[in-house]
Amino acid sequence: MIKTKKDKKHLLVISQYFYPEQFRINDMCEEWVKRGYKVTVVTGIPNYPEGRFFSGYNWLKRRKEKYKGIDIIRIP
Repeated sequence: MIKTKKDKKHLLVISQYFYPEQFRINDMCEEWVKRGYKVTVVTGIPNYPEGRFFSGYNWLKRRKEKYKGIDIIRIP
């Protein structure tokens, strides 16, 4: 059986923390992608543990990005 894009299951992950912050949810999402899932993460602007936005991030920029096949949507 040949799989098409229609066959892919889509996972929506909502997490306070995600890449470039280092948490286990990153590894879990990477594994789901390897297993054939389409993964979208809704998360905040990276600021852990300092409480300041990471370089290159602010309230107005970089709202959508990709990381290792994972779609990331950042919300304030």
